[in-house]
Amino acid sequence: MPELGLVMDELKEWAKDQKRVIGKAVIASPFEMEMFLDYTTQRGGGSNIYYSMAYQFHKWDMHAKKVEEWMEVAPSFEYYNLTIEQKHKIEQTIKQGLGQAAQAVSDYELVAHDARRYKEMLDYFSEAKKNADEHVLRSLFVDRVDAFTGEGFTMMSMVKRWPTIITDFVRMKGSWDDIGTIMKELDVTQAEATVLRTKNKLFKEWQVMFLPELKGRYMRIQTLANARKKSIDEYRKWLKPYVARFRMLKEGLDKPAGLVPDFTQDVTYVPGMGQGNAYLGVKLWVWKPLRIPEFHKAEARMEAEGGYIIDPYDDFVKKWKKKIEERYNVPITDKDVREILKKRKGFAHPIRPGLEFSSDALYYSFFDIDFLLALIKTPPPKGTETDNPMFMVKGWMISQNVLLLHMLELHAKEKALERYINELIGTREAEEDVEKTIEELFPKEAEPEKFWEKLTLARQRKQLGEKMEKHGEKASERFKWLYDGLDSFVHLFIKYGPYEPVFEERMSKEFTRDVGYEYDKIIARILNGMKVPT
Repeated sequence: MPELGLVMDELKEWAKDQKRVIGKAVIASPFEMEMFLDYTTQRGGGSNIYYSMAYQFHKWDMHAKKVEEWMEVAPSFEYYNLTIEQKHKIEQTIKQGLGQAAQAVSDYELVAHDARRYKEMLDYFSEAKKNADEHVLRSLFVDRVDAFTGEGFTMMSMVKRWPTIITDFVRMKGSWDDIGTIMKELDVTQAEATVLRTKNKLFKEWQVMFLPELKGRYMRIQTLANARKKSIDEYRKWLKPYVARFRMLKEGLDKPAGLVPDFTQDVTYVPGMGQGNAYLGVKLWVWKPLRIPEFHKAEARMEAEGGYIIDPYDDFVKKWKKKIEERYNVPITDKDVREILKKRKGFAHPIRPGLEFSSDALYYSFFDIDFLLALIKTPPPKGTETDNPMFMVKGWMISQNVLLLHMLELHAKEKALERYINELIGTREAEEDVEKTIEELFPKEAEPEKFWEKLTLARQRKQLGEKMEKHGEKASERFKWLYDGLDSFVHLFIKYGPYEPVFEERMSKEFTRDVGYEYDKIIARILNGMKVPT
């Protein structure tokens, strides 16, 4: 999985110039709604503050999602045994499981090979019975049965005397038991006919004796192959939660610089002095529908797809969706977006737990909360144990299409983790990805043109449309500098999108009041946990 930071952080940084998004979306953060809270308390106090806040969100009808987490524990701290060593144990379990799964795959391939060979022979018997054609069975008898009857007694060794004896045997009918009939039908000598009659009797006896045995063998070997295949699937299912837990126990030094503190240069992280150090980080997204009261004006409900007032899946979302796909290297189809909007949609009053979107809310109060907990234990006799919880809280007002982008990034992170697990343990999904790569080596032949497409006018229209589309993409890239320049003043005359275009007077003075109310509740809750009067 990539660790290059969040696309939504880039979006918020990019949107600092509101002229870029005016009307298309709302991404606004009041300057006064950003606070860093740092507190020192006794051991356990930091966790108490965090959980008291986390459990309070639901009571406030807010939605909260954990976006990222990491930890860093010094080996001198006993907490190390509860975390990092636990991670190492999970790692060993995963390695053992992967080894067992690999052995199961090897066993399955061997058994499956035998099962395919027996199935092949059963097909030959079945085909011979249906079509009354024993050519294949007779060839099989020559190659796999008669060839092992002993030197000088096989038809292969008799070819020197009768060059056509194998062909003659394959051409025979099962009912030819008389030497005269064989001589007449195949035009062979009496000596060769005598040998062919003997081989024909052996062939018929082999059919009678071998078919029941073949059925039994195939039944047993196929049952064993199914059991081996089932064990492979079970190993993979069993490993999935272990791999997920292993990824969750992510150490800070495993992540790129800039996403977590650089502990190699941190002056407070000095395990050599004998104290125990541990750092734990969590990033949360918290939001709640925001309704703007406007007297004498009601919002017109449009027939947008999914029952929303305005369809959240617009061109602005599609543009940034591509960035999310590139960052996490996972595809997000239009169908995926519609499923997210459908499954996560609720009503504003009351908000259903677990449903992130409200069908009648165009705007949301949104909060970025970064939590860092530093655990420090200094050595005796004057040592002590302390928690140092730190919160960075920033409030935003966003439109529903921006919230959809946040949900798409969470969806992409989930798919990236799922793909990582699938590739690591080799699930059926990973096999399908390889299968697609193989199929690309054998492209299907182009379908013939339909009758109407062969008509000159229809073909010209199709080609003209393709050329216009290509030229349109090239022109868009070529004149991008012009479009960006026009954005600086055209928004004064033209409304780009369906969302609020007046930033200075409306959003900054009216819309953000409710955001401030929710922001104050979160800050007050944290300060209350820190025993700070509010």
